[in-house]
Amino acid sequence: MTKHKTTLSMPRRQGFRCSGQQLDAIMRFAEERKLDEQPLQWVVAQYCRARAKAA
Repeated sequence: MTKHKTTLSMPRRQGFRCSGQQLDAIMRFAEERKLDEQPLQWVVAQYCRARAKAA
């Protein structure tokens, strides 16, 4: 198993910040599209792509 450097994990955590409402919307998006079993990072990427496509 590869360990990540702690210096790399900090920006990743900061890169994904959202409000409770945004998280609810992302979780609703995942449930509607049957993405519950996918990693959260992947679901967030799909959510962002769908929003960008709609705009």
